[in-house]
Amino acid sequence: MKIGKNILKRFTDLPEATQDLRYLLDDVGVEVKRTETSDVGDVFTVELLANRGDHYCYAGIARELNGRTNAGVRLPQSTLLSLGTSPVPLSIQSDKCSLYSITELVRTADGDLDAQAKAVLTAAGLNSVTPPVDATNVANAELGQPTHAFDADTIVGSITVRESIAGETAWLLFTEEPTELPEGTLIIADDAKVLAVAGVIGCEESKSTASTTRIYLESAAFDPIAVRKGARSLSVHTDSSARFERGSDASLVLTGAGRVAQLMASAGWDVRGTTGQVGDWSDERRTIALDIPHAAAFLEYPLTPDTVRDRLGRYAFAVSPNYPEWAAEDGWIAPQSTQERSSDRNRNTLLVRVPPHRVWDVEFAADLYEDLAKSIGYNEMPEHLPPIDLGGVPTERQQNMERVEEVLLAGGFFEVFTDGFHGRELAEKAGVEEGHPLAAHVETENAMDRGYSLLKNNGLYQAVEAIGVNLRMRTDQVKAYEWTRTFHPTTDGGCDERHILWAICSGNASTPSWDGKGRPADAFFMKGLVANMAETLRLPLTIEHASEDEPLASLLHPHRQASIRLNGRVVGCLGEVHPTVLRGHKIKRARPVYMELCTDALAVSGARPTYVEPSANHPILRSLAFLLPTGVYADELAEHLRTTSPTWLDSVDIVDEFVLDRGRAVTFALSYSSDEGARSADEVNAVTEGLIGTVAAKYGDRGVELRA
Repeated sequence: MKIGKNILKRFTDLPEATQDLRYLLDDVGVEVKRTETSDVGDVFTVELLANRGDHYCYAGIARELNGRTNAGVRLPQSTLLSLGTSPVPLSIQSDKCSLYSITELVRTADGDLDAQAKAVLTAAGLNSVTPPVDATNVANAELGQPTHAFDADTIVGSITVRESIAGETAWLLFTEEPTELPEGTLIIADDAKVLAVAGVIGCEESKSTASTTRIYLESAAFDPIAVRKGARSLSVHTDSSARFERGSDASLVLTGAGRVAQLMASAGWDVRGTTGQVGDWSDERRTIALDIPHAAAFLEYPLTPDTVRDRLGRYAFAVSPNYPEWAAEDGWIAPQSTQERSSDRNRNTLLVRVPPHRVWDVEFAADLYEDLAKSIGYNEMPEHLPPIDLGGVPTERQQNMERVEEVLLAGGFFEVFTDGFHGRELAEKAGVEEGHPLAAHVETENAMDRGYSLLKNNGLYQAVEAIGVNLRMRTDQVKAYEWTRTFHPTTDGGCDERHILWAICSGNASTPSWDGKGRPADAFFMKGLVANMAETLRLPLTIEHASEDEPLASLLHPHRQASIRLNGRVVGCLGEVHPTVLRGHKIKRARPVYMELCTDALAVSGARPTYVEPSANHPILRSLAFLLPTGVYADELAEHLRTTSPTWLDSVDIVDEFVLDRGRAVTFALSYSSDEGARSADEVNAVTEGLIGTVAAKYGDRGVELRA
């Protein structure tokens, strides 16, 4: 909305400096977006609150400023209209109109609106059309009461406020042909046609023109929801609809029409007869009990009954002068809930009557606090931090999640957020068919978008999809992770919710070096990432051969995947994404590697590091190289060596691998402790020979043999 500074001066006293006025408007909640200079002086473009329809006029903004300045509000002169016989039969056939009036005006001379009225149009950026149209626009801008002028000679029979019927059309202003109205739209109609969409826009067949000599001036109060629906359904937005759909002031119906009549008098138009009015609106005289000590405590500002009466009175609230007597003869009746509380009957409580223009946004005592605060000024309120508690200590799981994030961020990963739903096409791209562990989903009924009909039961689908999207954008270096949830149907018809962390990497494991080469990310890179997490958390996370029970096993490369275990329990998996899944996503020349971890594992407390004094004697080292055929895992053999050795075998590490035609030659480094140097080489050799024998006995049938 645009308002002119010089025009606003007619309604209340203002600071002389334009910048000071701008600060004042901002301070009372009328936000100034832009200031410009025009033929009528400085013009402000202001943004108004959506729930304050009373602000959409000069009188409303002046009233808001008066709440702070107490400079008074001056309303423009308005012709006093007399109610009586209507110039045309009127009726209301819908409860969406509370008051409707018609005033007849006739042209007795050819004239125009005065310069002051034209300035209102110029400031608002409106062009002058005809005196009736201009006068309705000016009155709406001044008082916030939309009105409309019909050419009286185009009216057939009576005027009725009703709802449209199916198939009914209206020839809206500024359109080339009639438009079909949605059934139930609130309209104004005569006996032959639709005259206007109530509160929104008039129609071509009844509009006033330069040749019009007699008009019917409409002024009414319409239901805001009905106006909003009418405007939205027709995709029409007008100053009238902006005002009505935020709640109109029914007490302005005659005042607004009288202001139009006053403006048109200078243009040679006179009121004929009396004004006809139909409707059953009456002021509800909404009353709110305001506890002054409570308001003062809330605002942290000293308040007295006189202070409250003065400040709320500036906004046109009426405040009881003689509470607690509930003097019915003075028209004050307390809310029933307040009457029942005798403790409220003291001079620290006031009754506040809400004016008609505020019934749409003031319902509770807390609403009055806002007006008191704006009147006082937020800058006058005390400034301090609210009392706070330290809060609870982060849980072990929360602390571990933060530590894991540090590991991921250090590795170049970025956190992403995916939807909690996905479509069946993602499962189809992964090749998941009926009977697969991941085929069961928690589904939504009657999903409007089938692409979001399933609650996700794993993170791999969307992780691979993210890789595909990035590759299509020619971003081939991707490292992403997400903390998310998966949902799994249970046999009893319920749902099992699980918290997981997934990470995916495509491209290089690290930034390429000076020679332009970088180590590609593979399953070993992801294994190292998990090992780094385990070291950081001091959790015994181990990487072992893949579990056949892992639901994601078939979606990862059969020979490049592993299970993540914690104390022997599978808590996740990692591996290279299966080529079939990549083909389903049309991913070529990329081999992304994926990791998924159940975050319940992060709730386990890690072991505190203990200092072990190193031995003064060097350990005794032995190396064993075994040929491992396909199907025999190196970690399985290493675990066997650990469990069958004496306690003074400190460690078994895999240190080398060589691929042969018959399998892999894997070298294991055995480290024996030598306390006080008492352990002989013969003793160590004997133990080592024994270990070789146990391996031959257990794994010889599977093709494992010692290499010389």
